[in-house]
Amino acid sequence: MIKTKESYKEYLLSDDWKEKRGEKLQSTNKCGICASTKQLDVHHLNYRNWTDVKQSDLRVLCRKCHFLAHDLEKSGQLIYRNKNHHSRWALLKNAVKKAQERQMVNLFR
Repeated sequence: MIKTKESYKEYLLSDDWKEKRGEKLQSTNKCGICASTKQLDVHHLNYRNWTDVKQSDLRVLCRKCHFLAHDLEKSGQLIYRNKNHHSRWALLKNAVKKAQERQMVNLFR
């Protein structure tokens, strides 16, 4: 399978992804980082390939935490050293929380 941005977007519209996403959202109805219950997404911790997705590789995140996680990954501030979903989740969760704390610092104290 060739992984392109377009084919990934197509996969996100597939019945396979909708079923896996729905199953994860049914089991967890809040963000795993900030506990928000609004605008929930499902984030992949591992990509074996798009159809070989295990529920343990998925985490529910609110849109804000989800976008921040991707921003940290793209900028190189979040680097995974192995494919273990527990390790990846701990790194992601800590990095997003740390970044959110930096964003919330009052510079006028």
